[in-house]
Amino acid sequence: MFLGCGFLTTNFLPFILPHASQVILIDREKVEPVNYDNHIIPKGYEGRRKVTALASLVQVLSNVPVTPIHMNVKTAGQLIELHQQLKPDIAICTFDNIMSRIIVQQYALETGTPTLFIGVTEDYIYVDWDEYVVLPSPNDERVQEEMRRIRDICTRLEFRGLGAIASGFAYYAFRKWLENESKVAFIISTKDGISAKELRRC
Repeated sequence: MFLGCGFLTTNFLPFILPHASQVILIDREKVEPVNYDNHIIPKGYEGRRKVTALASLVQVLSNVPVTPIHMNVKTAGQLIELHQQLKPDIAICTFDNIMSRIIVQQYALETGTPTLFIGVTEDYIYVDWDEYVVLPSPNDERVQEEMRRIRDICTRLEFRGLGAIASGFAYYAFRKWLENESKVAFIISTKDGISAKELRRC
């Protein structure tokens, strides 16, 4: 189950398809012309739902059944209800706002669903899991302002490369989970070249 269908998910989803028996896509947004700078979606979907555009890509790349759900996630209860209906094995969160990530973490902890979080800033990428991911307070105006700034930056063409790098590390973490349910996490700096550190758990 992909929570968010922005540029990170569109880059990462093709890695997952060989291992998937079903794909669930959840997002509230529509495709804007600027999205073609860093999303991997078919042309001609401007003004249409992102879940529809990404579902079309899945159908081009595979015969995996896909369920697109256009919705604004406001509570963990919404996700829990969907979980009970659709029973995903894993969730992947790429939502680009703090409140949505907090809601996803609540859902993950309440249902016990392994949930991989992928995020980027201008100079960093993080790949982490459900109970371990540390999220800032949504009430901190400095955090909100930084998130707005990053979202504006993320629409630029140069962020296409960050999507590819993040997807490679996220796929490694996904494969480790698939093989033995271990939860490998990374912080990657792209400020002066690429420097990756695996996060160690105490």
